[in-house]
Amino acid sequence: MLRSLLFTLLAIPPFLLNAQSTFRLNGKVDALKNGDTVFLIYDKGNQQSVDSSRVQDGRFTFEGTIDYPVFSGLYLHKNPYQSKLAAGEKMDYLRFYLEPVTMQLQAKDSLKHIRIQGSPSNTLHQELQSQLKANDETFQRFVRQTQALPPEKLKDKTIYDSLLNREQELLRESYEIHLAFADKHPDAYLSLISLSHVAAQPGMTERAGKVYQKIPETLRRTPLGRDIPMQLAAPTRTQVGSTAPDFEQPTPEGKAVKVSDFKNQYVLIDFWASWCGPCRQENPQIVKAYQTYKAKGFAILGVSLDFPGQKKAWLKAIEKDQLTWTQVSDLKGWENAAAKQYGIRSIPANFLIDPSGKIIARDLRGEDLQRELGQIFANK
Repeated sequence: MLRSLLFTLLAIPPFLLNAQSTFRLNGKVDALKNGDTVFLIYDKGNQQSVDSSRVQDGRFTFEGTIDYPVFSGLYLHKNPYQSKLAAGEKMDYLRFYLEPVTMQLQAKDSLKHIRIQGSPSNTLHQELQSQLKANDETFQRFVRQTQALPPEKLKDKTIYDSLLNREQELLRESYEIHLAFADKHPDAYLSLISLSHVAAQPGMTERAGKVYQKIPETLRRTPLGRDIPMQLAAPTRTQVGSTAPDFEQPTPEGKAVKVSDFKNQYVLIDFWASWCGPCRQENPQIVKAYQTYKAKGFAILGVSLDFPGQKKAWLKAIEKDQLTWTQVSDLKGWENAAAKQYGIRSIPANFLIDPSGKIIARDLRGEDLQRELGQIFANK
């Protein structure tokens, strides 16, 4: 019995044995000067945690407690979430996974060239990134080419549809990579993150569900692990003809708003973010639709996937894009509770709800929203 228990404990990642396990970062960057400040920024629960360390002889250290691996950042000299970069200013930083282990961080010249030792999550992250590299580069080229097109070409439905199809093709390719990674590494916490990318994608939920069953119970009991069944069910719950799932989120002023508050109206639930270029490109079309049909009973509920510390950017985008309808967000980025409920893993995304609360259309982009509303309100 003791041997069996010991084997079970050895099979569980150390950070899952006790909540709030300790992490320690031992940094050594030769080029740093005495007195330089390095900031560590990461999410802990629903709060953004910020710590700083003064450099001595090229060394800096951080220590704290954390439940599970989280994507984090090291920044030299300033906290970019509090101090805006000057025009043309470049920041030396490193993005990596912080996990409850002792990690050695070493480089000769800068934070961005740091090599990490002692971190299983970062080793696996490098493996995943190498697999995604070609897809990421192709997607970035696609985005640049799309942004370079004249506005009149984007209004051409044939061109617009071909761009949309290409975007979906590249996204599906990335989803396949994430699914294969999770299938290969079912014992890794990062596999939950990859599964969360694909769990709600149409045509992938069955395979994602099978991979999820390979995930150890200890990982499935984590907050992220408990979310995945909800995401697996999202395509069915949010298909056209289903009753729209209700949710509640705060406005910028802190007022709680529900989907059910819009009963007896046609309402568009619009998932977007201030940092999302395609979302911002779509906004003029949505503004046009709102101005045309709001007097006839059309409303919009904007749900922002902005991240912690981005409230100012969210408010600025609302003002600049003239989004005069109701806006809500829990400012948790991709961890937005409503986005998880609706299976959102790419934006822009939207759902058109009729006065009875049924979903009657989804992902209306370009002129499609105008056409759909034109048919609805033709005789109203």
